[in-house]
Amino acid sequence: MNRRLPKRFRDVTLEPLLLLSPPYDRSSNSPLVTSPLQPPASNPPIDSLSGHPSTSSLGSRIRRMFQSPRNIFGLFRRYYSESLPSHDPEEYTNLQDLFNEPSVAHEPPRDCTPDFYPYPNESSFRLGEWYWSHGIQKSHESFNNLLDIVSSQHFRPEDVRNTKWSRIDTQLARNAFDDNEETADVWIDEDDGWHRTPISIRVPFHKRNKNPGQQTYVVGHLYHRTLVSVIREKLADKHDDLHFHYEPFELFWKPTDSSDDIKLHGELYTSPAFLDAHREVQELTSEPGCNLPRVVIAMMFSSDATHLTSFGTAKLWPCYLHFGNESKYRRCKPTCHLCNHVAYFQTVSSNLSFSRFTLSLITFY
Repeated sequence: MNRRLPKRFRDVTLEPLLLLSPPYDRSSNSPLVTSPLQPPASNPPIDSLSGHPSTSSLGSRIRRMFQSPRNIFGLFRRYYSESLPSHDPEEYTNLQDLFNEPSVAHEPPRDCTPDFYPYPNESSFRLGEWYWSHGIQKSHESFNNLLDIVSSQHFRPEDVRNTKWSRIDTQLARNAFDDNEETADVWIDEDDGWHRTPISIRVPFHKRNKNPGQQTYVVGHLYHRTLVSVIREKLADKHDDLHFHYEPFELFWKPTDSSDDIKLHGELYTSPAFLDAHREVQELTSEPGCNLPRVVIAMMFSSDATHLTSFGTAKLWPCYLHFGNESKYRRCKPTCHLCNHVAYFQTVSSNLSFSRFTLSLITFY
């Protein structure tokens, strides 16, 4: 006798939000007679998120309410706009985007020869990697790893006999764009909008010093990109454009037909702040002769110190940019490559040597 599992033990497959196109009957694959996309006839046009009928002060845009059908979890979207959005990122959301299990990527075979620069060959690279990766104090495990390297059939003693180890270590720990002004432009990619700007600070000195008053010191350089160039690059990418939410919406949960609509909060493009900003942009006076859509770009910044190598002192403090118009479920996946580097901060130059009192004045100033 077959018995059905209790509901609490059933595994329900994840499902994205339904599209804004007319809903279809899943059993017959035919359009339903009643479409919830249009507001009821008794409801007047809506011009604000408050739900009260009104007309824009500019006398131009009449906003309407559009609502998508509910999915199997009772989730649906509600838009306030002149017409249905022409771009729906939910159309390109698949099951892989809704959970964190990584997919197995099979890389195509590479025909090129591996590059071990600055090491001259594989044997030198493996010895150098062993030296830097196993710390100062070697252990039995580290010694066994060394034996595995030198006893490998691919290891050749003649390849490491004339290796210039000190020169290689110097190359690994050196920042060429900081030491040589002529090679600074090699690091900067003008096509990607990178710029190198000197940073100077004004330091106050006591009147009894040899040079009293404020003195200007160049403490380093800031490598950065303009935000406009990053936005242009983002919106010009066809793949990122598919998942980019240009128009915000409200997300609701209605488990049954008789239950109330419960508003959900989870994405930046469904937040009241984003909705208010989008409405304000739409109510701005239009540019003469411009009929292009007006959207809000949400930028989220973060920064953290990063040690670049385990064999030197090279370090940077990068500034990252994420776009709030993209789903947080995609932003948290490194495989989506949605993190944008917009700046690299550097520490104060070691050439500056002030007293503790002077440094405190710099911080306060």
